[in-house]
Amino acid sequence: MDITIKTVRDVTICSLLTLGLTACSTSPAPWTQANDSPWGAKRDAEAQALPSDEAISDTSLNDPVLLADPEPEPIMMAEPEMIAPVVVMEELTPEQEVMALSGSGYAVQVYAGKTVESVEKFRSSKDLSGLTAVKTDRAGSIVYVLVDLHEDKASANSAAANLEAITGSKPWVRSIAGLQKIVAQ
Repeated sequence: MDITIKTVRDVTICSLLTLGLTACSTSPAPWTQANDSPWGAKRDAEAQALPSDEAISDTSLNDPVLLADPEPEPIMMAEPEMIAPVVVMEELTPEQEVMALSGSGYAVQVYAGKTVESVEKFRSSKDLSGLTAVKTDRAGSIVYVLVDLHEDKASANSAAANLEAITGSKPWVRSIAGLQKIVAQ
């Protein structure tokens, strides 16, 4: 029975492919036709724009021709004034900072709360001023997480052990790429 079903399926697929190919245009492609060049009109216009030999008068051939321009006078330029560049530094939001990081780093997530106020209250009560509060979107709900950002997993694990001693709860070491997926912009 399997052989029959496979055979019917193969025949059906071949028939559909053949039907699809025959449904294509029966006229030859435009680039295969000698007289139907899209550049023909452009070439004709250029040919008409060039002056013919009859349009050049004999007197214009006897006009003197200046073969070289005279040397221009050298231009003396004054020393440029040194102007200090103006650097405008926009302060990035914590979310923009996280999105700008390499996804290969790690974040130690210490706390999550539904309001910024609850995250700030936790941060100040535990004296965690160096940590970053980031707004995330978890299944349509906004959740603020308090994270410590690191370039490698070893330093993130070390920081997690220190933060566990400070907070009394076990932090979550996660990849920055995973955090970037849920950051709310």
